[in-house]
Parts: sequence; structure tokens; C-alpha cells
Amino acid sequence: MYKVELHQWVGAHVPTDVGSILTKGIYEVYKERPNIKVDKLLEGILLKMMDGKVFDVYCALSTIYSQLIEESFDSSPFRIDREKILNKLKNSLRDNEVNFKNYFEWEGMGKPEGMWSEVLRINSLCEKHWGISII
Repeated sequence: MYKVELHQWVGAHVPTDVGSILTKGIYEVYKERPNIKVDKLLEGILLKMMDGKVFDVYCALSTIYSQLIEESFDSSPFRIDREKILNKLKNSLRDNEVNFKNYFEWEGMGKPEGMWSEVLRINSLCEKHWGISII
């Protein structure tokens, strides 16, 4: 049984602590039960999420961004298929730009462009740290 608690520094406006889910849940399963191939399951779920509603796409974005951070610190026991995942993410974000701009929950609270502001923030960090654009 795996127990994941919210990290004390996780903001009040995020739906869940994706970093802890990755590091204390998914990575542990990957190491302890390699036959499950949780890395491939994660990729498949992310691809499906990116075909969903704006909240699903946001959760996929948040998970992908957290995974990229973990990979950059060599803290992840696996690497995602960046070409497949990031291409799909880019298309999904473009297709949902208007929806993100009209989504004012979670990270979009109080922002004139809603959740799109968070997409832009994450894109800026991805460009700065890894030379990757997600939009």
C-alpha cells in the first residue's frame, strides 16, 4: 500500500500534488514492480487525458511538467517519450487555448486569461530550462 500526502509547499490552487504522486507513488511502483510497466501506463494515460476536457489537459500538463523536472534532476527512474508526449501536448494546448482562457478555477483564479496564464508560465520555464516549447 502506498501513501501519498500533500507536500507542505503545494499551493492551495492546484488540484493535487503531482510531484508527490510521481515520486512517492509511480516511481516506487516502477522500482518495486517492473513487470507492471507503470512508465508505459503513465504515458498511455497522459495521451488519453490530452484528448479530454480542459481540466484533464491541465492535469496532463502538470504531470508532464513535474516529470520533466524530475528527469532534469535525474530523480526519475525512467524517461517519458518526449517526442510523442510533447507533440500531443502541444497540439492539445493549441486546440484548447480558448477553453483555457475561459477556465478560472485552480491556477486560473483571478487571472484575466484564466488557466492559459499557467500554460504560459510553464511554457516559459520549459523554454528557459530545457529549450522546449509546449505551445
